Amino acid sequence: MLVECKRRDLSMLFRSAIVLWSAVGLVASVAVAQEDVVWEMEEAYWRYVKAGEVDKYISLWHEDFVGWPCSTLQPSRKANIGGWVREIRDKGIKVTYELRREAVQYFGEVAVVHYATPLVYEYPDGRITGEGELLKFTHTWMKVKGQWQIIGGMCAVLKPTVR
Repeated sequence: MLVECKRRDLSMLFRSAIVLWSAVGLVASVAVAQEDVVWEMEEAYWRYVKAGEVDKYISLWHEDFVGWPCSTLQPSRKANIGGWVREIRDKGIKVTYELRREAVQYFGEVAVVHYATPLVYEYPDGRITGEGELLKFTHTWMKVKGQWQIIGGMCAVLKPTVR
């Protein structure tokens, strides 16, 4: 009887461990899937920039957005954020980039994304800018009525660390 009881306890303990392990795996995969949702929004952001799709680009931004683009001396609001994409489109500038995902952190319906990328412009006259330079970005996304929108952000040149 004692042996049977121990076997039952061990069996129950083993099944509990499997259920717990499965739950941990499920939570981890949900967290990764959640990161991927906002990361896909970042990738869409850059596809719209490259294609010069101003309206789609602007649709990613919350009405009350404020952030600090690389190209401005002061923070900007939504009304001013589409100008550089319009210029890419209108002047036929070819844009290349390679996103390097650094971190994503969720706070309920808010996500903060950090990444780096080279951003190279090739102008129709053959001039190239941005080669050898790496930019770092932070975007803060908020889920509004089921849609993720950028509510804040910042861009800066990522200077190499000297040791």
